[in-house]
Amino acid sequence: MIPEKYLLLEVRIRKEVSNLERLERELARYNLFPRIQADSLGGFGLADEASLRIIGSILHDYYTAIEKIFRIIARDIDCSVPTGEQWHKELLDQMTLEVPGLRPALLDKETARKLDELRAFRHVFRNIYGFSLDPDKIHQLLEGLPELASGFKKDLYLFNLKMRRFLGLDDSGER
Repeated sequence: MIPEKYLLLEVRIRKEVSNLERLERELARYNLFPRIQADSLGGFGLADEASLRIIGSILHDYYTAIEKIFRIIARDIDCSVPTGEQWHKELLDQMTLEVPGLRPALLDKETARKLDELRAFRHVFRNIYGFSLDPDKIHQLLEGLPELASGFKKDLYLFNLKMRRFLGLDDSGER
């Protein structure tokens, strides 16, 4: 990969990270991030159907933003985006792989495991009626989101550092 192309990739990734941070701020406005400090949302209890739909939608969007980062890396660095029925899972797995001579792994195993739980939830969220959402599962994901977010951002930072070294770029983006 040429360094200039990687710099553009970094900008695209930063855009998605800013979307993640916007979702975190949205949850924070509801007093649900970084810790759950609310027992209701807009007058509805956290286990109420309306609250579950709102929180579920934000969790859905959170994974979607992360998956967009995966797709950018898969398309622009790996030149290979999985296809087929299991492509979402395969893409997540691909991000745990180091590709010698091309790129380091993006995710460590623990971050990938936590992201897989969020990926699975997103799949359920897309394919069931909102009144069927599991309040315990949403609460569990919401409680684990700060640690997942921190781990993902750390992994992404380390990935970026290694890619810059690999491409001979300094902190300013120059060779």
